Amino acid sequence: MSTVNVLVAIDVSQAVGQVNLNNCVFMMDTNGFLGSNREGGDELLTTCFNGDTIVWSVTPIDPNTVVSISGFTGNAVPITINPAPVQQNSGTVWSGRVNAAGTNVQYSISLLVGNTNIPMSFDPFITANNRS
Repeated sequence: MSTVNVLVAIDVSQAVGQVNLNNCVFMMDTNGFLGSNREGGDELLTTCFNGDTIVWSVTPIDPNTVVSISGFTGNAVPITINPAPVQQNSGTVWSGRVNAAGTNVQYSISLLVGNTNIPMSFDPFITANNRS
């Protein structure tokens, strides 16, 4: 079992006041050439194995702004993965163990962007393979 880290970078100043997070989210993960794709936008497809742990962290592109993860929903939750907040040295991240295989299973990440308490969400994907 391994850990896949997913970084979500947000252009907070562009996102505040918008209806959705299109063109404001930039995602990447630590899979390298394992098979994840669509990095650099809001539709990251993270490829992993059943039993792996995925850890999500979020950061604003402008360090003078704030953003945080407020929760996860969607088709992948809770069957494929059930993320929960975890305190680490760098602050709060969200972590979950992959519990079921599935291809292109969509999930939504809700974010609190800027000084608002209004969640905004976007929906990337997970492909979880069984180990051979």
